[in-house]
Amino acid sequence: MKSIPHKVFVYGTLKPGGHYWPQFCEGKVTTAIPAKIHGELYDLHVGYPGLFIRGDSWVHGYVLTIPRDEHFEQLDVLEGYQPNRAEELNEYARVRVECFDQIGVSLGEVWAYEMTEATFRQTAGTRIEHGDWRVD
Repeated sequence: MKSIPHKVFVYGTLKPGGHYWPQFCEGKVTTAIPAKIHGELYDLHVGYPGLFIRGDSWVHGYVLTIPRDEHFEQLDVLEGYQPNRAEELNEYARVRVECFDQIGVSLGEVWAYEMTEATFRQTAGTRIEHGDWRVD
C-alpha cells in the first residue's frame, strides 16, 4: 500500500537549517517550499516557537512534502501531539490551515502545529511581530 504525501507548514526548528531539520526532515522531505500562513508567532523562550492560527498577520516558514506516513507521524511525537488525547495534555494540536506562497497565492490546505492554550500559559511567550523564527 502506497502512502499519500503529507504537506505540513513548519515555522520553527523544523525549517531547513533548523535544530530538528537533520533528525526529522533531512532525507525524508521531497520538497521544502517557502510559504506563509495567517497567524501569530511567539517565542516561547524554550528554544522553539509557538503559533496561534488567528488574525491577519503573516507567519513565515516552509511547506514540506513528506511522502512516508512513518516520517510524518514522527512529527506528532516531536510536537507532543496525540490525536485521541485531551487537548490540555497535548503541547500542540495538528490542524488544517490554508497556506500561501511568498506573493500570496493560495497553495491550498496543509497541516500545521498550533500550540495549545495550556502550552502558551506555561511559557509566557513573547509575540514575534515580523512572524519569522530565525534559524541559527
